[in-house]
Amino acid sequence: MTMGNESPVAWSDALEKDFDKAFVALDLLLGEIDSDQVEITYEGRQKMTSLSGSFAQLMHKAQSMHHALSRYEKEVAILRRDLTDARADRDAMEKEMQQLMLQVHSLQCQLHAKTAPHESDMIKKKLDTQIGQLHDVLMPSLRTECELDVLRKECERQRHLIGALETEVFGARLAAKYLDKELAGRIQQIQLLGRNMRGVEHDRLWNQLEAEIHLHRHKTVIRACRGRGQTKGLPTPPTNDCQPAKRRRGVGETRKVVLAKQPHEGLGISITGGSEHALPIVISEIQPGQPAHRCGQIYVGDAILSVNGYDLRNAKHQQAVDILSSQHGDLHMEVVYVAPDEDSDDDGTVLIEDADGRIYNMYNNSVEEPSSSRSSTAGSHQNSE
Repeated sequence: MTMGNESPVAWSDALEKDFDKAFVALDLLLGEIDSDQVEITYEGRQKMTSLSGSFAQLMHKAQSMHHALSRYEKEVAILRRDLTDARADRDAMEKEMQQLMLQVHSLQCQLHAKTAPHESDMIKKKLDTQIGQLHDVLMPSLRTECELDVLRKECERQRHLIGALETEVFGARLAAKYLDKELAGRIQQIQLLGRNMRGVEHDRLWNQLEAEIHLHRHKTVIRACRGRGQTKGLPTPPTNDCQPAKRRRGVGETRKVVLAKQPHEGLGISITGGSEHALPIVISEIQPGQPAHRCGQIYVGDAILSVNGYDLRNAKHQQAVDILSSQHGDLHMEVVYVAPDEDSDDDGTVLIEDADGRIYNMYNNSVEEPSSSRSSTAGSHQNSE
């Protein structure tokens, strides 16, 4: 849902409608539980009541923040205008001091008018002319300089905002492409159900389609982790290792890596995924200068299969964080890299055309913002969800 140009009433009403629909659907689902499990129904409805209260408080705080933000934006616009006027007045006063000095010289000429009347009159007229010309020329230019400085700072803020919005657009396009591929896979599964096929052949085709959907999901997560130029300066998979992976639909060979770290150090990686999301544990970030970066054999997008004998293939996200954080000394890891499909969004070559027929590059690679994908940092002293 896009809320940038909508009023707080419009998007809050839309969110409340979505929440009410989900709330009613969940309540009906709880009502279908058998009567001998009434404790589950009662506890579930208590949790729903708490969830509803939390949502109401969240909406109230969000609306309050929206109103406050609107008020602050108006105040900032007024303060910006006042600042421009104040700076222009200050510069004008400095220039007026020069004018006063010229007037002092003019008065001195008047004092000497008795001794040299013709010469003093000429100097006075010349000084008056210079004062008038100086005031007419300097005032517009000073105001323009002040406004230009304010606009330059505003332009810099807008560039950073555009960079953040480009990251959001990149994520939205990525999600749309993944949903399109998953929808195609689900349609094929529905068509398979309509064939009345049974037995081993049915199970084989069904499992093959499910594996394709999970593989596309894995590739989408890896592309989101690697982002657009966010891993510049960090290790990338060697070209020779990626070529056989292409022939296996992007799935590379299993690699065994030894990660050495000091007792006071963390691993220097962030992870995402987990069995609750039908995804493996994927490395989403490698922090420069940390053990994972110094190792040189771990890449953003690697799926962690095991660590020190602990199998992470079916581990949940928090379980993986706890296991990785609890390891001491060297870590013996099994990892595999899945190369994402080549996409025009990856190299920033998505071109759009405006109403006047001019072509623009959608992604401005000169402004880079951190990725906002959800991940956890695995280390010996710091874990965040």
